[in-house]
Formats: sequence, structure tokens, C-alpha cells
Amino acid sequence: MVTRKEKREMEKEVNYLFELLKTQNHFFKNLNKLLKDVDDPRHQSYITYDTEVLLMMVILKNACNLKSMREMTNEFNKEECIKNLGKLLGNEDLEELPHYDTINDFLARVNPAELERIRIDMIKKLFKKRCFDSYRINGEYWGIAIDGTGIFTFDKKHCEHCLRRVYKYTDKETGEEKTKTIYMHHVLEAKLIVGNMVLSVASEFIENESEDVKKQDCELNAFYRLTARLKDTFKKLPICLIADSLYACENVLKQCKANNWNYLFRFKEDRIKSIAD
Repeated sequence: MVTRKEKREMEKEVNYLFELLKTQNHFFKNLNKLLKDVDDPRHQSYITYDTEVLLMMVILKNACNLKSMREMTNEFNKEECIKNLGKLLGNEDLEELPHYDTINDFLARVNPAELERIRIDMIKKLFKKRCFDSYRINGEYWGIAIDGTGIFTFDKKHCEHCLRRVYKYTDKETGEEKTKTIYMHHVLEAKLIVGNMVLSVASEFIENESEDVKKQDCELNAFYRLTARLKDTFKKLPICLIADSLYACENVLKQCKANNWNYLFRFKEDRIKSIAD
């Protein structure tokens, strides 16, 4: 068993920038070009930092397990970090890094399809390299887990696409029955399972078309949109869909069979059941 001291000593000898460059050159040689080619919606005359700088900072933030954009700005505001990012991007003239407000402003404006294109390209390259083949289910199927998650909750309406949930409660002071409306944003994620890692392969927001809809969007409706895109993107990929019991219904099974997908469902008893043929 490796002690914490031994682990620290081992890490001292690792050149993390070299390892990152080696990984990028092996799997994602065109990553810098993909980041640079993202359609920039900002006014061109006010641009200081190109898209590849903004997006690579976010990639490195997640790779370094930094929890917030503010923390990223603080931790990366070092000469060594600026120099290393310049090496990653092949931009030796890089002298400063953008503030997180600049990055947030860009991300709020950029077309999500531009970033989706990069993710799809990277996932397909991993499949092509066959580096995860040993994690296939029964040596054949790629396990892709589908699940919804909440990302934001508000006491007041955030936008016309918010989901709404009304709670009834009793006022402790007056004893009156009251209601409270919570506004939310949820997303449905499809994640490729490879050992103890999960890689996001597709996302579908669960949101209302407008605030006056009679029936709100839901996880199942988002599922049909998500899986249609999955099939269109990865046409011949043998998939084993992994989901909870919410999806164990006739329409879901029909869609899986139409796509030639296998399927596994987790029930409340915490055991995995396969009801595929």
C-alpha cells in the first residue's frame, strides 16, 4: 500500500504538462483547431482572447478539479500557468489569461451546438482508438447511463423555460395552508461508463417551450429527444442503455428495440435487471 508521503514523492517526478500534451497529441491532435474554429458571437472589435484560450481554460479548470470559475481565475493567475497554457495552444506570445467574467460572457452567448460538435468529435476519436474496448458489456455493448439531474433552483421565475413545482405547506405562525412555487432547470445526461469513469456523450435540457404551456416538459419526453440524437450521432454503436425504473415502460422498450439497443434497468431493490431479449 502506497503511503501519502510516498504518493507525494512520486508526484514530484511527474511532469503533468508533458503528460497532458502527450495525451492530447495521441487522442485529440485537432483539439486546438476545434476550439479555435468555434463560431464567436462576440463583437469582433472588442475581442482580446480567442475562443481557444477561453475554452481551454475551462477544460483545464475541470481537469484540475477546481470547483468554481472564481477559483480558476485565482489559481491560474500565475506566470507558470500562463506559460503552460501558451504551450498547450501553441501560442508562445500569450501574456495574460482572461477573467472568469469574460469566459462566462462568452459561454452565455455561444451556440451550444458549437460545443456539442467538439464533444462528439472527441468521443468518436476515443472509440476509434479502441482504448475502452475492455469495458464493453459482454464484450459487445457500450454501457450508456441515462439520468436526469437538477442544475438550478430559484424562488422566482428565472425565464420562460423554467420548470415549476408547487408545494403546499402550513404556516407555523397562523396555521394557514399556503403554497410556494419553485422554479427549476433540469438536464438529462447520457454518460458512457468505462470502468470507474463516466464520459458525457449527450445532454438534453428538460424545459418548457414557454411559460404558458398546459403540460410541462418531463424526463421521459427529454429521453425520446436525447436517444433520437444518440442514434443519429452514433448510428452503428452497439449500446446497452442503463437507467432506473422510470424508463421501464413500453414506449422506451420499443425505442430501444427499434435502435437495436440492449437495456438494463435498476429497480428500488438495488439490483440490476435485464429485460432485454
